[in-house]
Amino acid sequence: MRFLSVALAFAFSATASFAQVKTEDESCSRNGAKPSLRQTVVIVDGNVAVPDKAEGPAPENQEWRKFTARFFDANNQNIDQVMAPRERITIAIANSDGSGLTSIFTGCVPLVSKAEADSLNASTTSMQKFFGKDWVSAQRDVAESFTRAATLALIEGLKKAKVGVPGAKKPFAHGALMQAINKGQSYSIASGLPRVIVYSDLTRYDVPVSDVAGSRQQGRMDAEAISLDLQRADIDLFSTGSALSEAQTEYLKAFFLAGKAKVDTIGSSGSSLTENREPVSSAVYQGAISYGKGQYPVRMRLARDQNGSVVMSWMEEQSNRTLFAPFSGILNCESESKCEFVGDRVFAQIWTDKPGPEPACEKWMPFGGLRDLSFALDGDVLNGKISDGVCIINSMEDGVEFQLRRVPNAVF
Repeated sequence: MRFLSVALAFAFSATASFAQVKTEDESCSRNGAKPSLRQTVVIVDGNVAVPDKAEGPAPENQEWRKFTARFFDANNQNIDQVMAPRERITIAIANSDGSGLTSIFTGCVPLVSKAEADSLNASTTSMQKFFGKDWVSAQRDVAESFTRAATLALIEGLKKAKVGVPGAKKPFAHGALMQAINKGQSYSIASGLPRVIVYSDLTRYDVPVSDVAGSRQQGRMDAEAISLDLQRADIDLFSTGSALSEAQTEYLKAFFLAGKAKVDTIGSSGSSLTENREPVSSAVYQGAISYGKGQYPVRMRLARDQNGSVVMSWMEEQSNRTLFAPFSGILNCESESKCEFVGDRVFAQIWTDKPGPEPACEKWMPFGGLRDLSFALDGDVLNGKISDGVCIINSMEDGVEFQLRRVPNAVF
């Protein structure tokens, strides 16, 4: 992090002031390449930051700045373990008074894939290397420029944000962090499927403590009470405080699930992401599902990684209320247009208040709590079924069938 420290010192003495969000989009489509299908939004809780000092960056801000740099430092040889080539990153501070998010930087990380690097190496001449005109040298310059711009933004952007430790401890759903996130969503799905990374001290909020079932129920109710909608995001939570209990962890999982987000990581500020699977294809399908008594509109986002694992995917139904669930599994394809999906036998049971080997079959659960999601793709048509050997809807023991059709250029 030596470069980061030097850049921070330089940034504080810089005369430029970013009135708008600092944007670095040059690498989004460099050399005709396409940006990543995923975007990452890093949100720093303003309660863990303090105003910088007149003589330089405040020591209290060092840790969250180092954490954030993990996702934009293009010179870091390990950045490809957390970010994808040309993935958009947006950095925002959740104002400590809950008034919204202060976005301070956005841009596409200047990384290239291994296949792209191999192709560029093959076309690079010895003369270009000798005079430092090769693509590696150019890439290094771009990476340094991008990292410097983001680092400067961490300094200048803090001046616009509201930071500092609040007074009385508040319930998590009504605390400054969630109020700020709920009021100031800082991303559009048009820029990529959202992955939200939150850096906070969760012990500064009152996370309800009960048994697992009670905590999950409370989490759902709290998210619904504030009408939280994170647009079907993956979310990773990193906390500087002490470890959370199992009940608190389950509260957060249920809270964000009800707010249309799937929790992948809950860990300390120094821990790693639970997973980093970038989608390489994504499509939206819509159609109808029948429970034997009329049909209901259904929409699906289907995304997969390079190994065929289904990631960042959701299914949503419109009935008397909006019902939704993320899903995972494997997409086995014999061609780009002909595939079969095998689920992980969780699907709607992700909503259960009593996680365990036996499913809960409760009427309030989306898709009746059914565990087995399967479907086949043939061109633009998707035929599927939801079933379960234990949970049965309207005496339909063979499961509930649905048919969807791909919607070109749709965003969901």
